Amino acid sequence: MALLFVLPYVACSAPAPTPAGDTRSDTGSPSPKKMIVGILDERKGWAPWDFRTSAGGAQNPLWLVSRTLTIVNDKGHVQPVLAAAVPSIERADWRIFPDGSMEQIWRIRPEAKWQDGRPVTADDFVFGWEVLANPNVPTQAPAARALVNSTTAVDPATLLVRFGSTTPMAGNALFDPHPRHILGDVYASGDLDRFINHEYWSTSYIGTGPYRLAKWELGSFMEFSAFADYVEGKPKIDTIVMKFMGDTNTLYSNILTGDVEVALPDGLSVEMAAELKRSWAAPGTGNQVILHPDGRFFRLEFQHKSEYAKPAAARDPRVRRAFYHTIDKEGVIEVELAGLGQPADSWITTDDPRRPQFKDAIPEWSYDLGLAQRVLAEAGWQRGPDGVLVHQPSGARMETEIRVTASQGHVKALSVMASGWRQAGAEVTETVMPQALLANREYWSTQPFAGLIGHTMDMQWEKTRYSCETAARSENRWTGNYYGYCNPGIEAVIDRLQTAVAESDRTGLQASVMRTILKEDYAVAPLYWQVTPIVFAKGISGLGELAPGPFGNTWSPWNAHLWDTR
Repeated sequence: MALLFVLPYVACSAPAPTPAGDTRSDTGSPSPKKMIVGILDERKGWAPWDFRTSAGGAQNPLWLVSRTLTIVNDKGHVQPVLAAAVPSIERADWRIFPDGSMEQIWRIRPEAKWQDGRPVTADDFVFGWEVLANPNVPTQAPAARALVNSTTAVDPATLLVRFGSTTPMAGNALFDPHPRHILGDVYASGDLDRFINHEYWSTSYIGTGPYRLAKWELGSFMEFSAFADYVEGKPKIDTIVMKFMGDTNTLYSNILTGDVEVALPDGLSVEMAAELKRSWAAPGTGNQVILHPDGRFFRLEFQHKSEYAKPAAARDPRVRRAFYHTIDKEGVIEVELAGLGQPADSWITTDDPRRPQFKDAIPEWSYDLGLAQRVLAEAGWQRGPDGVLVHQPSGARMETEIRVTASQGHVKALSVMASGWRQAGAEVTETVMPQALLANREYWSTQPFAGLIGHTMDMQWEKTRYSCETAARSENRWTGNYYGYCNPGIEAVIDRLQTAVAESDRTGLQASVMRTILKEDYAVAPLYWQVTPIVFAKGISGLGELAPGPFGNTWSPWNAHLWDTR
């Protein structure tokens, strides 16, 4: 499914006599163009080990400053950015060997530059790989670590990447470059703490994207200036300011007053966007509100790590199955998405042409409290004198917790889900995660029962979310598979998914993994497909579509250098 990503701008403070559409100043020279964007949350930094949560739009600034070899175009296909072309078997710069290994030659565009004017070189990508592959650096790219064997700078413009096996991800860039000329010496010194905490990763970031970080007023805003030598051409807007609103009400009011011109995904609630559509963006105003499915799959995930799961007796798959049947999905969608979302029963969308092949992997679901009670009884749970379920063999009470982030929709959905659980006999703690803990990976990974979480589908889905290898733990600084799902019986199948290239092979493997996770283990309670509001003021050009595709990311404003105003 494609996401129409229209990113706007309204001319600021034009002189009154200036005709509409004329951006020249009184002297006749073009006036600088400025865009004010509102997002809820401030990102922690720019390093690959920073917690890149989607909550509050904290990911949005990244796509202004950063680019790598490729990006996803408006058709969901990979296109080159810093690379001159995507390697292909036909051109012989992508070779598959008899033992199943592969190698690719990537050629860097001669006009590709860092934002300090230095050329981007093949060695910068080698450096990026060295950092990614270092087990003592807490990066978050397990697929690349597993699939890429080595990288070599053949010459400044030629990068050789060797793979241990075939992989469907090889057509896309698996890692980012890092500027060797800035960070190389400190990394080579072996002082990883100094490297990880280097100011480059915060207020002194130099990237390869269309905009350069010009100013970061911590807790307030980030200001970005157009990078004139950007590889795809100088951006049309001179300055973009991203203000941190902190909460949806503040963002909403700033849009009404004109102090914010753009609200990107993960900002406003669907209800607020619908209200803006009726008033601020009514016909004739020129302002726009788009409500669009963005490809994110939201679900409840249960804690699987025995040392954190409470009550321990509730780790029985039958308990998870029972609670799944207590969730009123329509009620959740009504309060979360103003009734505009689609219910999810798996991570395969209803319009996916492969869906018939997943039929036997998707568990039946109904909102049925009676069924839930019967399944809980089979698992040994009976109501005690106070009405709370008690596990007869162990005496444990069904004391549960559901955690959600602080968006208005999530909080309302939390209430709907908790109501169903209470009717089934569970004691439920409703926890709205404190803003200060959203970037705390350990907090996410050690929740005792269940958490509401959403992600965009990609080709690493099964490996990233449900592999034993990627389970979050203290040793890997709590990165990866937060809630520690691990079924050794499907680990080999998940690994094969990382090397299968043909879609027919991948579909069969995916169905096998899904059957185990959803239908046998009930590790996940699928809820809905997200709808995202995108809000912008009138006077915008440079429209761009963003299709998730097999490699995509629905939050990537890939055409930022084309944004413009009349």
